[in-house]
Parts: sequence; structure tokens; C-alpha cells
Amino acid sequence: MEKTMNKREIHYSYVYLLIGFISLFFFNGRWILPIAALIAPIFLIRFLRFQKPLKGFLIIVLAGWVSNIFVWKGMMPMSGFFYYFVTFMMSVFTSLTFLIDRIYTQKLKGIVSTLIFPAAYVLMDYITISTNPSGSYGTIAHTQSALPLLQLVSITGIWGVAFLIMWTASIINWLWDNYFEKSKVYSAFWVFGIPFLLIIIWGQFRLSEPIDSPTVRIASINSTKAEFHHRMTTNFDSLVEQANQGFLRNCEIAASSGAEIVFGREAIISLPVDKESNFIEKAKTIAIRDSIYIGIPINLLPEANSNENPENKISWISPAGEMLFTVHKAKPTYPGECDNGDGIIKYFDSPFGRIGSAICFDMDFPALISQTGKMDIDIMLVPGSDWEEISPYHSYVASARGIENGFNMVRSTFKGFSASFNYKGQLISSNDFFKTDEVILYSDVPVKGQKTLYSLLGDYFAWLCIIFFLSMSVVYVKNKWINKKEKFKPSC
Repeated sequence: MEKTMNKREIHYSYVYLLIGFISLFFFNGRWILPIAALIAPIFLIRFLRFQKPLKGFLIIVLAGWVSNIFVWKGMMPMSGFFYYFVTFMMSVFTSLTFLIDRIYTQKLKGIVSTLIFPAAYVLMDYITISTNPSGSYGTIAHTQSALPLLQLVSITGIWGVAFLIMWTASIINWLWDNYFEKSKVYSAFWVFGIPFLLIIIWGQFRLSEPIDSPTVRIASINSTKAEFHHRMTTNFDSLVEQANQGFLRNCEIAASSGAEIVFGREAIISLPVDKESNFIEKAKTIAIRDSIYIGIPINLLPEANSNENPENKISWISPAGEMLFTVHKAKPTYPGECDNGDGIIKYFDSPFGRIGSAICFDMDFPALISQTGKMDIDIMLVPGSDWEEISPYHSYVASARGIENGFNMVRSTFKGFSASFNYKGQLISSNDFFKTDEVILYSDVPVKGQKTLYSLLGDYFAWLCIIFFLSMSVVYVKNKWINKKEKFKPSC
């Protein structure tokens, strides 16, 4: 009867695999459904529990690779062999956590064992994000849109959200293994259910608290679809001066509409090195006359026949016409795109709070942007440039950095979703490049941010998960050694 039951479960496991495989197409990437991030790991764990570890692992790697090929198409700036290799390695790293769960739960029992899978997942996620040239782009925390849950990011960083998602899958499988016995359900309720509910209740309470802060009107300047099409069908050089002057005119329009701070989308100004100072002087004249702060995102072209990359930067001018700072893009989207900045966030103090800037892809790197919390930056103004497949996803990725570090943010995005968010991740205003011809987005942004636990303690939660996993690994090895010793112990 036991053998028959096992065979039946093995056959059923392929149904679990099918459900998990289908869910993977909505787990992440271009067709994200937040619930799929919960469903997929539940059934993939279930499948592997009834398979030989290596065989099940290889099947999950294949399933993940196939789904990755489709869901990340167009969302990664790469193609050909390199694209297939990267999507394969993504599947391998994720699948390793399922293999770890399968191996460890053979020896480690009890409700504490449910923490192994989420801790291993956070460990793998931490290694991936720390070494990946794409940063946190693609991490599971960015698949979630429920703001009460995402408030957890202000305490634990994205690691807490990833842990909670995977713990849900692990706890359900533990209950499943124990046939949902009443005593086990009670244990799961107290150990998992109560903390989960408290996190959601606290998140909802944080969202409902009013933000006691005055606001400042910030104007972010973009390009229209018509302008983009015109640039693509006309000699680019002949339009550069026209576009540059258009930015200055839009600064004047924004000032007349009450904007105190104005900046543009990434590389909205394109200039050769010898013309930069002249353009800056024109912008200073407007800043002084209209008493506004102006942020100028510049694509600075190197001299002819130079081997240098273009400079991708934003320069800030005060209402007094002073140069406040210039910051370069620290994380190019692809090799050779531009020079690499020094990775130091810069800011200026104003009557409207402490204001800093980073450029586009920089916002995908929690370690880089974590400087803002230590600097007590209130508002981040972010020039960006996306493409249709990653819009609006990429702007919401950037908003997670604001929740982590307690700053408000405006992101002006070429070929994407321009938006402003408060430090809770709540949307203030937005426009979509593909759905509007509006060039200027106005945002009334709180001038004060909020200190967060994550900004004070950093990645402590990830390290707690790593320490726990290593500790359980020691216990696992010790138990295995003891069992092996008992097995070969001579009988009396």
C-alpha cells in the first residue's frame, strides 16, 4: 500500500510541476501577476518533494529556463547566445533553492524547517543582486504591488518581502506534508499567520497616516512621441540645437506654472564638449530670472576621433545661478553606453528639503542608493530612459528605493512611465510616453522624507537569513553524520 501510494504521489507530482510551470510565465518579467509569485514556488516545492533530488532539480532548471526565455524577451538589453545563457543561469540559481529545500527537509523536521527555504532564497538573492550587473532588476520583491506588504521594505529592505513570499510556500508544503493536521494548522497560524497579519496591518496603518509636510511643485520635462519619431526620421545633428532650446523654453513654461524645481529626462540635452559652457550659461540666466532650480541631464559628446565614451550626467543650477553639483551615471545600462560615475550620491540643501539625484539604472542598485538614507535626503530627482517592454515596471522598481530609504521621488522617463511617488511608494502623478503627448509632468511632492529602519541598519535582515541558513547547515551535516555513524555501529 505504501509503495502504491508513493507511485501515485509521484504521478501527481507532474501535475504540480505543470501548475508551477504555467505560473512561472506570470511569476516575473513581462506578464507579472503578483499571486503567481506565491503559486509557482508552492507547486515546484511540492513536485520536488516526490522526485529524486538531482532529477527534480534538473527538471525545474529546464522549466525555469524555458519560461525565462519568453518572459524576459525584450526586457533585457541583450540578445543571441548571451541572452539564452543569462536566462539559463537565472534558472539555475533559483532552482538551487528548491534543491536545498528538498535535501534539508529530508533530515530536518518541525516548523523551524519551514524557514530553510526562504532563508536559502534570500541568501541566493543577496548573492545575485550583489554581483549582478543588473542589480535588483528582476528580483521577486519587485513583482509585488500591494503597498501594505511593500511597507515592510522600509524595515527589512526587499529581503523581507522575498522571505515572506517564500515562507508562505514553505509553510503550505509543511502543512501538506502533515496532511493539514489540526495541531499543525494551529502551529502555522501562531508562528506564520500572526506575524503575516501584523505586517499587513502595520503596512496599512503606515499608509493611512497623513504625511505632515508642505509640498513643492516639481516639473519634469520629457519628449513627445512626435518629437521622437521626428528624430528617428530626420538627420539627428540638425535637430540637436532645436531640442536643446526646446528644453530651455519648457523650463520657462514650467516656472510660469508655479514650478520651483525643473529637470529633464535622461540625456535630454545632447552637446559636444566645446558647447557645454555656453548652454549652461543660458540655463543660469533662466534660473536667476525665474528663481528656480534647474537640473540639466546632459549627454556630453567627446571630441571627434576620441576613444572616450560620452558623459551621461545631470548638472544642477541654483536660483542664484550657482552650479550646485554634477553627478554622472554610475551604472551604465550596457557596456560602453557612457563613462562610469564615482558612485557617490550628491545633494543640495534647499528651502524644499535636501535634494539628490541619480540617473535611471542607478536606482536598480539598493547598495548604491542606500547612501541616501545616511545622507537624510528628502527628495530624489531621477532622469531616466526606458523602452516599452519595461514600462511601467522600471519606474516601480525605482519607487522601492524610496520606501527603503524614506525619500520622495520624481522619475522623468523617456520612452517610459514618468511618475512621482512619496516615501511610502504611493503614486502622486504620472504620464505614459506611449499614451500622451504631454511634455511636462507637474508633481506636488512632500518636502520631507522619513527615516527608516532599513536606512539605519542596511541589509541586516539578509545577514540574519544567511546566518540562520549556515547554522541549519551545520545542524544538517551533524545529524547526517550521527545517522551515518549509527547505521554502521556494530550491534551488541
